[in-house]
Amino acid sequence: MFRRRSRGKSRPAIALAVAGTVAAGSAAAVALRRRTRATGAPAADAERIVKRLLEEPWKGNFDVIDECVAPGYVGHDPAEAEPIRGPAGVRANFDKYVAAFPGGAVTVDDQISEHENVATRWTGRGIHSGEIAGIAPTGKEVTVTGLTISKLEGGKIVEEWTTWDTLGMLVQLGAVPEPARA
Repeated sequence: MFRRRSRGKSRPAIALAVAGTVAAGSAAAVALRRRTRATGAPAADAERIVKRLLEEPWKGNFDVIDECVAPGYVGHDPAEAEPIRGPAGVRANFDKYVAAFPGGAVTVDDQISEHENVATRWTGRGIHSGEIAGIAPTGKEVTVTGLTISKLEGGKIVEEWTTWDTLGMLVQLGAVPEPARA
């Protein structure tokens, strides 16, 4: 009924072929990882670059914008009518908020990254001491939270998508009434 097959030389040959295939696959994966890292910043460096851009302009270091932002940068922020373009656009956006909240700060709360994509959860705090969006200074303390997803290439940020609590800021400033609670 069942016949025992010979355990001849074919089994070691199959094992050797499988081992060779696994080794080749592992080598290819390592090479691909090295190539990915060589073309841009490792994930930890990408996180550091994004953190610097979010926090340092609030401390007066605007040079970080030219260091971290690519010339072809595009920033998407629903609070803005048009995309933010290039380092000059990033500088103008920071200038607007730093003038409205001098002494304010953005703190990076958490970051998650994969290759050169970084998701950053942040909190901004400041006292409204300058005009913003047509709202005269109120002297009120404001706290907002946001999330920015950054795409880097060659160690510079090339594109970002930001969403933050714009309505919460307007409510805290008294520019719009607090939404009704259920």
